[in-house]
Amino acid sequence: MTKAVPYFPLYAANFLAARPFRVMNLEQRGLWITIMMECWVNGSVPVNHSDLSKLLGVDLDVLKRSLTELQTAFFEKKGDELICLELEEYRKGYEERREKQREGGKRGAENKKEKQRQAIEGKGAPQGLPSGQPKGHLDYVNSTQVKSNYLQSNQTIRKEILSLENREWAEEYEKSPDAGNSYRSASRG
Repeated sequence: MTKAVPYFPLYAANFLAARPFRVMNLEQRGLWITIMMECWVNGSVPVNHSDLSKLLGVDLDVLKRSLTELQTAFFEKKGDELICLELEEYRKGYEERREKQREGGKRGAENKKEKQRQAIEGKGAPQGLPSGQPKGHLDYVNSTQVKSNYLQSNQTIRKEILSLENREWAEEYEKSPDAGNSYRSASRG
């Protein structure tokens, strides 16, 4: 038997948009969510007010005062019990998803056992062990093998290109009529 899911989704926007919820006072909302939680854990609550007050630990007079058609709009009467169809749909979805996960786990375990059996019998390659030869060469590259003057010459060329680009831009900027004033006006200083 699978363990029961300890939580259920409570979509606030859906409930806040539902007129029965909106017109409930705080006491009625508290009773409503308590009944919802009881339905999630135990599947249903008794319709009988006396039994329900005992189950919820609420005084019978408080229950009679607070339990109205506003709360019962979210539940359906089945025999002597109230159930929440929305919660039962969530429960069904959880159970279906768990069953699929359980079946997938069983298939995965069976596949793993089959691969291990084949490896022991020599019919297949053991999982995780390389086969064949690696491609390419496995020479170790030592830092002394890299010519440092090659790197330095490339860096020098790059610096020259950057300084040439910057020089051209600076000369063009200085030739513009408001070169000195544009920064000052932009910075308000």
